[in-house]
Amino acid sequence: MISGKFFLAIIVITIAITFIQWFFIGFLFHKYQALTPSVWRKESSRSYAASTIVSLFFAFMFTTIFYLWKTKYGVINFPDGIKFSVICWLGFSVTTEIGNAIYVNYSPIFVAGKCLSSLVEYIVAGIIIVALL
Repeated sequence: MISGKFFLAIIVITIAITFIQWFFIGFLFHKYQALTPSVWRKESSRSYAASTIVSLFFAFMFTTIFYLWKTKYGVINFPDGIKFSVICWLGFSVTTEIGNAIYVNYSPIFVAGKCLSSLVEYIVAGIIIVALL
């Protein structure tokens, strides 16, 4: 049954993702984002709130998929949690980021930064879930 730990994992993952995205996209790779100014909307508190809601949805779906997987196959340790995270990253995030970059004029280095950021997000989410569930 879904427990308080399930919801705690969602909250902790959401907070972690917010900081990871800020570090990679807002700090490390932000100068490459600035190379294509016509692509980007102006940042505001509304856009940050929307981004946080998307992170919350990711955390909920990732935790749900992991929970269902764990329920079906049993205990998942840290190495398995990281493998699960990397497989999800390859299947969902990398394909989307590269697919978007085909049609949107992103800096290639910025795309690499987004892929790296999402890899760290998935791995941290997997570690948090293994630790809490």
